[in-house]
Amino acid sequence: MIRSTFTAELHCQYGQVGVVDTPLWAHPIFSADQDGWLCTEDLRGETASFKPLVFEFTFIKEAENRIYYTINCADTADFVGARLEQNRNGWLGLYGTYVIGRLIDKLDPINALPSHQDQWKIETLQEWNGDVESAESIEFYLRDKHGHRVSQVLARYTRNKPPLRYWFLHAGDMDGEILRFCLRNIKVS
Repeated sequence: MIRSTFTAELHCQYGQVGVVDTPLWAHPIFSADQDGWLCTEDLRGETASFKPLVFEFTFIKEAENRIYYTINCADTADFVGARLEQNRNGWLGLYGTYVIGRLIDKLDPINALPSHQDQWKIETLQEWNGDVESAESIEFYLRDKHGHRVSQVLARYTRNKPPLRYWFLHAGDMDGEILRFCLRNIKVS
């Protein structure tokens, strides 16, 4: 994959990857619990809470057939600069969101350490000639720091009766469908 910093949309077999961003008027409690978690267009895109994103991939290194990056959100006022990370249960989300999240991040000295942000590995699923022009046709797995492939997993929102069911991105041991990703609208820095 590309061995420099670039921005791109992240797509998979379920459309573009985005984030849950529920308007307060739609569901104030749900907004507090779910906003910032990654999801896909096909399984969430027709709701008011889906926001497609552009990501910045910052190249770190290449090792053992993997390309390592840190990944941040590159657009939208609420999410620009937010870090792609996973919680202790493996769910993928954006951290350091909205104005308050960015302020808290700036005040926490641990965030100044380069090793603080999660690293993500890209494993291409086919040979690639290195030409950026053809990068959009290359499928890949996205893996977390432990080597788990990112999948789409069903989650239940039990505070609602009957419980709501939604799909979110996850990297870990939960049952889900492993996603094959590709990049769209690539811009190399």
